[in-house]
Amino acid sequence: MKNVALYILAGLLGGLYALSFAPVPSGMLQVSCLTGLLLLLSVVDKPVRAVWAFTVMWFCAGLYWLHFSMHDVGGLPIWMSVFAIVLLSLYLSSFYVLAVYMWRRFFVQRQLSSDLLAFPALWTAAELARGYLFGGFPWLASGYAHIDNPILRGWFAIFGVYGVGFLAVVFAGGMAFVARQLFKKQRDTKALMLTAVSMLVMLGLGWAARGLSWGEKSGAPISVSIVQPNVSQTIKFDEAEIIKNTHRFIDQSIKSNAQLTVFPETALPYPWTMVPEPMLEPLQAALKDRVVLMGGVGVDAAKGEFYNSGMWLSGQGDIFNPPRYDKIHLLPFGEMVPWGFNWFIKMMNIPLGGYGYGVSRQPFELKTNGQTTRVGVNICYENEFGEELIKAWAQGDAQAPNIWVNMTNLGWFGSVNQSTAQQQHLYMSRARALEMARPVIVATNTGLSAYIDAAGTVLNQLPADEASQSTVQVQGMTGLTPYVGWGNAPVLGFISFLFGLSVFLRHRQGMDI
Repeated sequence: MKNVALYILAGLLGGLYALSFAPVPSGMLQVSCLTGLLLLLSVVDKPVRAVWAFTVMWFCAGLYWLHFSMHDVGGLPIWMSVFAIVLLSLYLSSFYVLAVYMWRRFFVQRQLSSDLLAFPALWTAAELARGYLFGGFPWLASGYAHIDNPILRGWFAIFGVYGVGFLAVVFAGGMAFVARQLFKKQRDTKALMLTAVSMLVMLGLGWAARGLSWGEKSGAPISVSIVQPNVSQTIKFDEAEIIKNTHRFIDQSIKSNAQLTVFPETALPYPWTMVPEPMLEPLQAALKDRVVLMGGVGVDAAKGEFYNSGMWLSGQGDIFNPPRYDKIHLLPFGEMVPWGFNWFIKMMNIPLGGYGYGVSRQPFELKTNGQTTRVGVNICYENEFGEELIKAWAQGDAQAPNIWVNMTNLGWFGSVNQSTAQQQHLYMSRARALEMARPVIVATNTGLSAYIDAAGTVLNQLPADEASQSTVQVQGMTGLTPYVGWGNAPVLGFISFLFGLSVFLRHRQGMDI
């Protein structure tokens, strides 16, 4: 009964861990949950079971909103929707279970090297693995809970979200080690002092890092109009609704006075070649020195492929065959169907899959008022892959984006009152702004649309679940952050070093720190 209670406690800690991401990011809650998990692992008979309980509850509680897309929109039975979420959670949990198994199997617990070196290294390795393998699913990576943490947020520009997550686990390891020592009759004073000094150094460096500035202003601010249509997914693909929205969006584009007007992902959910030319002609005449970035479906007639695209509509270009950004990292089950799962997609009444892969991250150039502002675009799920977005710097900072635009449709996942997906996505956009020192425009169908400055602060947010439009002044930026320069390489190298150091300390006779 004792162990059962402890496994239930582990599950409750996992549920609280999910709450550290949204509706309000809480780094301290997350560190406390991890500390509790480490202490539990010291006393349960089957630590791997405790980790299963913790991580499965973490992902089920953090990703429950997938139910709305599968059941409410797709029409799957409730039991099948729930089963799919549990199955996904089990898959994601397996990375952490393997990490903790290796930790317990190869490293001596209750030692400082185990808590502050081995456990953080292995936990972060699990995060990286699930973010990379089989296309990656980095949603709810631990670092996202710390975008408002004054001690850790400064590290986003240096080590990215995985580096921030690693430091959070180090803090948890230090707290768990101290807690264990306090309950011992014979305390290791030397190890306690070393832990205290290490934590103080980390606190000091983190506080200093938050004051660093990595970017410089580029030209004058540009006016950007963010359009949030609030089209329900249940009628989005209805023919009459499509016709109405096409008229509505083109009319909004013509009337907009902003230098850049941004619509969300697949605002027009059909091939761009099917847009009636008589509707586009007045738009091209009205644009002149303005641009509209419209979510739609790009077409490559030669290859016979369709793309989830952002159309760059300007008065100077060919509006009937416009330049476009084609989404590169497609969403599994949404835009591409993993092998063997066609049967699952066919059970849902949703037009999914079949998109081609884009290849270029070259930013668009907005030329207005005598200046050029480079606009980088990513679509929906791509927002979660900072290591991929920084490829836009392949030709150097002079050719890299001055601002980023994320075009998204989160209408699949319920309203803001039902779902935390919208907040989670917004906080990940804030992390991208911090990593790249660039402002980020988030244009979503139902919310949360926002303007985030280069310091990761939300300066303007549109009301959720309402049709809304807001014009903001966006300051473009230049400059390289360390993360843009080296990506996740330092984190990979660092955790490899710590793992090796942990092995060395484990095998060194007489070393018990």
